[in-house]
Amino acid sequence: MNGAALLLDGRPRVDRPVNLFSFGEAEMRWLCWLYGYRLEHFKQFSDRMGSARVRAVLDPDPRAVARAAWMRAPDLRPGVPAPVPWGPPQLGGPVVWTPPGWPPGLGPVRPAPDRMPTASVAEIEARPGPRALLGLGVALALAGLVLVWSLPVAGAVLLVLAAACLLGVRPYARQRDRLLERARAHRPVYPESGGSVPPPPGPPPGDPNRRGEQR
Repeated sequence: MNGAALLLDGRPRVDRPVNLFSFGEAEMRWLCWLYGYRLEHFKQFSDRMGSARVRAVLDPDPRAVARAAWMRAPDLRPGVPAPVPWGPPQLGGPVVWTPPGWPPGLGPVRPAPDRMPTASVAEIEARPGPRALLGLGVALALAGLVLVWSLPVAGAVLLVLAAACLLGVRPYARQRDRLLERARAHRPVYPESGGSVPPPPGPPPGDPNRRGEQR
């Protein structure tokens, strides 16, 4: 994730392929949230061990700006209020990802799966809907029927594509409905505490800062 984080360096817009390795859209959306960006587009080229086309823009919200500034220069003194919960790995918890510029072994706490950032209702509704896929299937079918007599191979290809579009309308509609339902029920990325994020635990055993405190 470090390579993707380095792209989110404050430039107004990011639009390029990103190596995914062991993370996917949810993690990429969380990464953009941490560094003050809004993920506008995510197109995965292959499975998780591949790459994706990512398009993200800076979020002008003052909270996003402050969160991104803290991520790039975090104040990790125990007890200092932080916009993002952080700490060392916890027994039985997720592996901590150490962002660029952070001390080894420390990083932001990954949200629970049901709190990971998701596409908003407006983003999902702005995407082409099932009717667009249905219209494309009908258009391809008509073009295929016209060509099948003069250019049989081209006509057959178009008819196959038309069938794929038409058969995919119902599954696509169901998936879209699930995404909308999840977006409407989505909770904040981190639990609301009514104030500052609770202070993280102190430096792990062996950390120089910890030894200094003991003296």
